[in-house]
Amino acid sequence: MGQIIEYIKMAIYNILSNKGRSFLTMLGIIIGISSVITVVSIGSGVKEEMLESTEEKSVAIAVNGDETINTQIITQDDLVALKNQLGERTKGVVASMSASGTTETNKGKFDAYITFTTPDGVNDPNEKELLRGAYFTEEDLNNVEPKCIIDRASALSLFGDLDVVGMNVEVLVENKIQSVQIIGVRDTDEEMMKANQEAADMLGITVPIYFEMPYTTYELWGMPVGNYSAISVYLASGENGNSVAKAAIKILDTRHINDGENLFEKQQGMDMMNYMSTMMDMLTAFIAFVAGISLLVGGIGVMNIMLVSVTERTREIGIRKSLGAKTSSIVTQFLFESAIISGIGGIIGIISGASIAALISALNIGGLSSKLSVGAIIIATCFSCGVGLLFGIYPARKAAKLSPIEALRQL
Repeated sequence: MGQIIEYIKMAIYNILSNKGRSFLTMLGIIIGISSVITVVSIGSGVKEEMLESTEEKSVAIAVNGDETINTQIITQDDLVALKNQLGERTKGVVASMSASGTTETNKGKFDAYITFTTPDGVNDPNEKELLRGAYFTEEDLNNVEPKCIIDRASALSLFGDLDVVGMNVEVLVENKIQSVQIIGVRDTDEEMMKANQEAADMLGITVPIYFEMPYTTYELWGMPVGNYSAISVYLASGENGNSVAKAAIKILDTRHINDGENLFEKQQGMDMMNYMSTMMDMLTAFIAFVAGISLLVGGIGVMNIMLVSVTERTREIGIRKSLGAKTSSIVTQFLFESAIISGIGGIIGIISGASIAALISALNIGGLSSKLSVGAIIIATCFSCGVGLLFGIYPARKAAKLSPIEALRQL
């Protein structure tokens, strides 16, 4: 142990004796490590932010078209059964379909997009809460009541006011006009409203109006309403989408046991998210690899400076060997020196890389965020020391193989 401490002292003494040269030798390691840490931290931060912003809040269950030609197999009773049996694992079970048309008020004529859904649509995790009024009920659904919910942007476009509950608006779908009563107004994200308006102004069109109506009111425009080919299950907080989907499919299978096997499947909405996550990991790894090439350059710099050090200290090595120093002790001394140079460079690189990543995130440069990875720090530290040892082997062996007689001739 005392010998190791002596090697470390000698290495530090030699490094401090040539501060400028030692720092320039470390510079390649510093740049390489800081580049890798910065890239990995930003990659991890962007990935986490992307996953959080697209957190799975609902799962879709659909009829498996490969197993049955009956694409209208999920019934209203199935929805009730799912809601009851899934219990607290879900915030709602809904079926929906969409249609498009137009609507007109004294403010002008607008394109209309209609979502026909069920009362649990009030809990849609992708929509804002109600600002005015109330959502339609099971009674409205069963009685085919011509009622609707619109969002704040639509209310302002249609009437220039949010106090629109109780008003009627005529909606044209498939060449048939139906008067519909507004019973509620949803909030709208301010930034989304602004972006939509800017896009509409740029294209010279009006912002479309969005309606939510009871599923059964589809009949009011002369279109048949049957059973459902797909449903959505809104997840309760902390629930896993795959687990809830499996439970929902099991419930549906038991209710349609005589209709065949594998009738239902989860629509893989998150697969694209998983694919994007994988691609992000691959891209981060590739960029980190490219940045890590500078570590190779830094390692060559360590080897070069250690070779210079061997040349400068030939006489010292000759004296030590003539006094009985073992070859292994010469090798160890030079390896300690190269490892310490690389280690110090690695520590500085980690600190600077983490600082750069944090600064980019704090200043919101390019909308990027960062997350410091402990694993990346450990790997970077080990790698930097490994570079020092790897590229220090040749100079160390060269020093150790020097003949004492040849070395002493340089006195």
